[in-house]
Amino acid sequence: MNVPKRRGLALTIIGAVLMLVIAPTAAGIGIWKGVSRGMSVVSDTRWVAPGGTVQVTGAEDQTILVEGRYDSTSPLPTCRVTGPDGRPINVDQGNARLSMDWGGTAYTRAGTFHSSGTGDYTIDCTGLRTKVLTSQVANDVARRVLVPLGIGLGIGVIAFLAGVVLLVVGIVKLVRSGQERAHARAAAAGWPGQHGPGAPPYGPPPGYGAPQPPYRPDDPEDPYRR
Repeated sequence: MNVPKRRGLALTIIGAVLMLVIAPTAAGIGIWKGVSRGMSVVSDTRWVAPGGTVQVTGAEDQTILVEGRYDSTSPLPTCRVTGPDGRPINVDQGNARLSMDWGGTAYTRAGTFHSSGTGDYTIDCTGLRTKVLTSQVANDVARRVLVPLGIGLGIGVIAFLAGVVLLVVGIVKLVRSGQERAHARAAAAGWPGQHGPGAPPYGPPPGYGAPQPPYRPDDPEDPYRR
């Protein structure tokens, strides 16, 4: 008995693995790598105590981060910055809120200021400790987060879609091969209407259409005689 091989099982398994294992794993690794790479820059920046100073090199925009999370209904703390010459420097809070969590600590962007030159700048954000990063570094943090995150999510989406296709194709092949195997077993067993050893021959049953004796009207035993 030649029973067809089962087809589609490997494709079904591969598709399920891509959908349920590879796709979420790739997305998770991308998120973790992106956040860890970006936030490591923030974590390595030292805290500035309330009213403390931070040394700035050059004239460029600086970003102030405060500890804590402030949603849209909570007012941002007011930050005052004094330059090396003792003059106050304007702090722009901006319009967009930016908060992030890492290592059990929440950070919120309280504002930005433009340093006038190299020196020690005094930072006071209503009694909160702060971290000061150059805006270039702050933007680099976003890039560090988004690039691995995008790669991980992209691989995850591709793996998920490929898994769906392979799973569907595998199931279709599996169902068809199952039907073919069932037909082959039925034919080998000689079920009515099937081909194979032991199956009844095709054609009319015995006696069907057998020749009839000729009609004889003079025969008294002829059942067709009138």
